[in-house]
Amino acid sequence: MFASSWLFVPGDRPDRFGKACSSGAGAVILDLEDAVAPASKAEARAAVRKFLDLPRDASRPAIAVRMNPVSTLAGLHDLAMLVELGDRLDYLIVPKAEEAAELALIGKMLAPTIDHPSIIALIESGRGVAMASQLAVASPQMAALMFGAADYAADLGKSVARYRPDFARTTIVNAAAAGGIAALDSPWFDTKDASGLAEECAASMALGFHAKAAIHPSQIDEINRAFSVSDADRDLARRYIAASVEGVALVDGKMVDVAMLNWARRIA
Repeated sequence: MFASSWLFVPGDRPDRFGKACSSGAGAVILDLEDAVAPASKAEARAAVRKFLDLPRDASRPAIAVRMNPVSTLAGLHDLAMLVELGDRLDYLIVPKAEEAAELALIGKMLAPTIDHPSIIALIESGRGVAMASQLAVASPQMAALMFGAADYAADLGKSVARYRPDFARTTIVNAAAAGGIAALDSPWFDTKDASGLAEECAASMALGFHAKAAIHPSQIDEINRAFSVSDADRDLARRYIAASVEGVALVDGKMVDVAMLNWARRIA
């Protein structure tokens, strides 16, 4: 099951790693890229390595690492370290994703040590959006496409607070669906605007995203609430399945067709 909430934590703040893991987030993203100053990259890499070398607690959420772009020396160092970690890493987030060949190469490097889909391609440019369908199927290791709203806005010359990237979001969701992988939405950047976060989560869910990233623990409860399957929906799904044992059925006066049954099987 793909986690609903993904909490970013700066990779050079190991004092926050444990707190993030106990925040209720379904996954924690240890960030080696934008949250870390160039002079602190090596320090952050060492801190992440040390944390992931610790014995894994069964209650710990999934751990992802956002590396630096592989076109940079820091990114190459990150990738070498993460490949060595093997299955101690759950997900690797590749930023500035634009080239399927790049993801395919990373997938080949991870495959000998990580036996599950582990790559999340972070799409945050106009070219990345244009290439989304190719990125989604670049490697058997692809787990999700993620939208990076801030960098995408900058690429378009817009303010992230005053634009509507609906085309980018729907393109990413559709590409992920076509590739049979998950779609992860960008964080809501105003940590003091709880109502805005709730509206953003509802809109994101309606577009077809499976999960949403966060930049502060205070955002986790709302994201979990918005992206969790409700008891009512789960109950309805079970009724659809039970009624359809012998084919097409009626539930509450409505016909349950194949599409509705497929929905039910995914969430029951």
